[in-house]
Amino acid sequence: MTFTMWSFGHFIFILSPLVFAFILIYLTKNKTQEEKRKIGLWLSWLAILILVMRNIEIFYKDDFQFDYEIVPLQICHFANFVLLLAFWKNSKPLFAFALLLNLPAAMMSILFANSLENYATILTFRGMAYIFGHLLIVSLAVYAYVTGFVVLNRSIFQKTLKIVAVLYVSSVFINNLFRLVFLQESNFFYTFKPESGTPLEIFFDWGSNLNWGGFMINPIYLVMTAALGFVVMGLVYLLAKYLQDRRALSYKQELVTE
Repeated sequence: MTFTMWSFGHFIFILSPLVFAFILIYLTKNKTQEEKRKIGLWLSWLAILILVMRNIEIFYKDDFQFDYEIVPLQICHFANFVLLLAFWKNSKPLFAFALLLNLPAAMMSILFANSLENYATILTFRGMAYIFGHLLIVSLAVYAYVTGFVVLNRSIFQKTLKIVAVLYVSSVFINNLFRLVFLQESNFFYTFKPESGTPLEIFFDWGSNLNWGGFMINPIYLVMTAALGFVVMGLVYLLAKYLQDRRALSYKQELVTE
């Protein structure tokens, strides 16, 4: 079973996280926050299990040789652990991180799922991990926001930006480390090159790779990608904050009316 971009199956994939989030929110609407938190936690564990099974399959098919693909430093792989810790610790900063960075990144991976076309079949742990892993990231982030686990303010937004900046810059060095030491072309946070078929390819073509003693970097690509990430996170923050404030105002008005 193969995957084709912009096919009926792809459109089902695009809609699936929103449909699942809606069902999850509806089924848990009468539950307590603690019960909702535990549901989010168990689904986060499920996402981790899917990722682990994917990595075992990759490790097995590579004849038990180390492969950078099993290191969970890619944005969406890392997101599984962010959500797990967020629900486990009921951490507002981590919930904000999942909403502002992981959700749009995972949604972009669903929209531009070109890499799935390279799989001989999606009926593998790796193929299923791509589909259900991204589905869970988006739906759990939406679920956390709608059910009130996410609290947004300027301070949390600034902290989130700082953490993302550190991870982004670190990924440049980590990618070069893997290339020079392990002779593998890792692409964590897509700082080495863009995912094929995504708009990031435009930024990459605007610049060129510079080689400083084996250290590869495309400055224009990095700056433009970082700027786009900042804009996307800013827009998600403004929209989510606006809806959060409206919800809080509506709740206050209901209390006054009562």
